[in-house]
Amino acid sequence: MTVFLGFLADNAEYIYAFCAVLALYFLRVAVRARRERRAAVFPLERELALARTYRTFGMAVLLLFILGATYVTVHRLVPRLRETPVTGTPTPGILVLIDTPTPTPPPPTATPTPAPSPTPRPRRPPPTPEPTREPASAVRPPACPHPGAAIASPGIGQVLRGDTPVVGTASIEGFQFFKLEWSVAGSEQWHWFAGSETPAVGTVLGVFRASTLPSGTYVIRLVVVDNTGNYPTPCQVSVVIP
Repeated sequence: MTVFLGFLADNAEYIYAFCAVLALYFLRVAVRARRERRAAVFPLERELALARTYRTFGMAVLLLFILGATYVTVHRLVPRLRETPVTGTPTPGILVLIDTPTPTPPPPTATPTPAPSPTPRPRRPPPTPEPTREPASAVRPPACPHPGAAIASPGIGQVLRGDTPVVGTASIEGFQFFKLEWSVAGSEQWHWFAGSETPAVGTVLGVFRASTLPSGTYVIRLVVVDNTGNYPTPCQVSVVIP
């Protein structure tokens, strides 16, 4: 710990400069992303720009926090440690040896002979039942109208817990971008949760965070848009959050 604090004290100026430069850079990127979000036409572009704004702004705040923590450590904690006096170990004095009288041992006591006890017969433990394995439920992918906009997992009616990857294919002729949305079953109010401007075939398209939603039945859909703004019939799958 002392070596680490000494390293911070010796290189504090470099750490200040490094954190300040990176923080300014991330703030600049965040401002640029905010401008791109205002100028974006498609909802996916605005959502991606907003996510980039939050991410870069968070990095800038983290660097400023590191800069402040370094300043407090170098200017408050290190001087206190240097001012703490080092206490030495007191030297023991001269020991005086005192003759201790040797006690006379008492007469031996007769030890009674224990009677032999019957040896218990070992009992066989009851057989341990083998655990029964529950058969894993097969994933039934939905029947998607277009092979270039298809969801392979999760399957129809699958129970989701925690973060669940959505695997599928998003690749059509004249591809521009794709997006993943969710809604409560029976509702037409869709919410974006993942997307990309790069086509994908048989891989993870996004992560559905089931732990952030209340229990119920939900619908996940995949929309793949071409460079003319049109898209084939979206692929939908119904899932359950317990």
